[in-house]
Amino acid sequence: MAGRSRSSTFHKDGDGPQYNALDGGIQNINTGGYQFPRAVFHGNVNFVKGSGSEHSQQQLCLQSLAFPEMESRSKDVDIATPGTCKWLLGHGTYKSWEQSNRGLLWIKGKPGSGKSTLLRHALNGVQADQGRDNAVVLSFFFHGRGVELQRTPLGLFRSLLHQLLSRVPDALLKLVATFGERCKNMGEPDEKWQWHLNELRDFFRSSLPKVLESRPIWLFVDALDECGEKNAVDLVEEFETLLEGLPGTGSDVRICFTCRHYPIGNLNYGLDICLEDENGQDISTYVQARLEPSIPATIQEMITDRASGVFMWARLVLDRVLALERKKLGWKKIKDEIDKIPPDLDDLYRELIQRMDDKETSLKLIRWICFAIRPLSPGELRWAMILDAKIDADDYTGDDDYKRRIQTLSCGLADVVTSSDTQVVQFIHQSVKDYFIDKGISTLGQSSKPEAPKADMEGHAHYQLSRICIHYLAMEEIGRSISDEQDDMTSESDMTSESGMTSESGMTSESGMASESGMTREFPFLQYATTSWVAHTEQSEIRHVPQDDLLGYCGWPSEEFVQRWVRIYRMLDRYSDDCPPEGTNMIHLVSRYQLMEPLRVILRRANQAGTDIDARDGSGRTPLSWAAENGHENVVRLLLESTERFC
Repeated sequence: MAGRSRSSTFHKDGDGPQYNALDGGIQNINTGGYQFPRAVFHGNVNFVKGSGSEHSQQQLCLQSLAFPEMESRSKDVDIATPGTCKWLLGHGTYKSWEQSNRGLLWIKGKPGSGKSTLLRHALNGVQADQGRDNAVVLSFFFHGRGVELQRTPLGLFRSLLHQLLSRVPDALLKLVATFGERCKNMGEPDEKWQWHLNELRDFFRSSLPKVLESRPIWLFVDALDECGEKNAVDLVEEFETLLEGLPGTGSDVRICFTCRHYPIGNLNYGLDICLEDENGQDISTYVQARLEPSIPATIQEMITDRASGVFMWARLVLDRVLALERKKLGWKKIKDEIDKIPPDLDDLYRELIQRMDDKETSLKLIRWICFAIRPLSPGELRWAMILDAKIDADDYTGDDDYKRRIQTLSCGLADVVTSSDTQVVQFIHQSVKDYFIDKGISTLGQSSKPEAPKADMEGHAHYQLSRICIHYLAMEEIGRSISDEQDDMTSESDMTSESGMTSESGMTSESGMASESGMTREFPFLQYATTSWVAHTEQSEIRHVPQDDLLGYCGWPSEEFVQRWVRIYRMLDRYSDDCPPEGTNMIHLVSRYQLMEPLRVILRRANQAGTDIDARDGSGRTPLSWAAENGHENVVRLLLESTERFC
C-alpha cells in the first residue's frame, strides 16, 4: 500500500533494554507492555493507560501517520530565483488576508505559472517571522505525479495531524488514545489496521478549537486541483464548514490554497490573487538570470512577453534558445525560431512531440510514466521498456546513460528526480502529464489519424501494461528463482522451529527481508509487476476493454501462474490489503476484481476444467464472499445463477 513501511523499527529515548518480538506476541515479557510483532524496540513501550510512557505512545502514533513521501513534494518545489516572489508579501490582497484573524486566500493561476514556488516562498516567510514563534504553521503540497498518499485527502490529513501532534500534542489526546487501543486490541498499524479518511478528518476538526485557545494557525495547501475535481470540491466544502464552525472570538486561523482556475464553487468568504496578472516582472527576472548579459535585450523581452505569465513556457523556450545559441546560430534566426513557437503551453507540448525521432519507443515510455500505478524507478522503467519495446538490455550501459535516454525520448518533458531518498521517473510538470492523458498520447500514437477517445486510450494503455507485467511474472527465470527461495525459506523455517523462534509467517523477519531484497535485486521489475498487474487489468476492464485473453495469458485452467503470483506477493508485501491469501485461485481473483468475461469463461468451463466455484482460499473466503464484500452485484448474480445450475 502506498506510503507504508512494513519493517518499521521503533525507538524510545534512553538506554533501556532491547526487545525483538520474533514470536508475533503482543506482550513485553518483562513489563507486560504492548509490543509490535517483528519490531525492534529500545526501552519499554506500554499502551496500558497510566502505566507506560506517554511519550513513546505519542511517537509511535506519529510514525503510524507518517509516510515516506510526506515532505518530498515541498522539498522538490523549484527554489525562487533571487529577486522574485517578493511582491506577494506587499500585495494588498495578501496583506488583508495576513491581517485578518480568520481568512482564506486563493492563489490561482494557469498551469506552470509558478504557484508552488510562490506558496513555498510565502510559507518560508511565515516560518521565518520571529514575531510568529507561537504560531502553528501547517502545510501540504499535493502531487499529482506522486504516490497515492501524495494526491489524496487521506495523505493530506495524515500529514496535517502528524504536524499537529508533533507541535501541539495536548490537542490530540483522543487520537493517541485511539491509536493505543487499536494497537492493544488489533496489532501493528498498517499491518493489522489502517487509518481511515473520515476518522482523521474528524480528529483534525475537533483538535483545532483546542489549539486556537492559545495559538494561531496558518495552513498552506498547494495544488488543490492535483487531488482530483471531486476531492477538491469536498475539501473546499470541508474547510468552509470548519471556518464557519469556529467560535467568533479567539479563533486566529488563516488558510491559503493554490490551484488552477478550477470550478470548485464559491466560499462565503475568501480573497483571490490571479498569478499571471502579477508575475510578469518575476518571469522577466527569471529570463534575465538564465541568459548571458551578451544576449540581446530583445530576446529577453520576446520570451517574457510571449510567456503570458507561464513560467513553464519560458523555461522550455529558454532551453531551446540556449541550445541554438550553443550552435552559434545568429540572433535573427533565433528570433525567427521564437516567433514560430506556439504561445499556448499545450501547443508547445504538441510541437515537442512532433519533434520526437523514435515515436514508437517514445510512446511506450510516455505511456509507462502516465499510467503506472505509482512512479517507477529508473531500473523498473528500464526493464518495463525492455519488455514493452523489445529493447536489448545491453543498449543501456548504466543509470546515467538511461537518464539521458529518458530525456531524449521525452524531448526533455520527463526526468529522473529524487523522492523520499529514492530516484523515480516523472514528468517535469503536472501540466505535461495532463496534456499527454488528454490528447498527447493519442497524437503521438496515431500521427495523422483522428485522436482516439480518452477512455479508449487509457483503457488500452492499462491493458498493455497489465499484459507486460503478467509476461514478466511468467518468465521461467522467475519461476526457478521462486522455487529456490521457497526451498531456502523452508529450511530456515525448520531451523527456527526447532529453536522455538518462528514468526507468525513461518520465517524470521530477517530472513524474510533478505529474501525480499534478494528477489528484487535480481528482478528489478518484480515488485511493480506483482503489486500492479491486477490494478492495470481492473482499470482496463472499467474502461470496457475486453479481457478475453486474460485466462490464456495466465495459462488457465492451470493455476500455476496464480499460485506463483500469490507466493511472490506474500514474500514481498504480505501485509498489504491487496495481498491475496494463500490458496487463491483464478476464480477468486476474477470475482474479487469484477473481471466479467474471464469469470463467464471459467463458469462455462468449470466442470471441464475441474474448477470448484465455491472453493475456499486460505482465509476461508469463497469467490462469492469476495464479490459481495466489494459490492460487485453482477458477479454475485452470476455466481448464484451458476451455483443453482450446478446443484
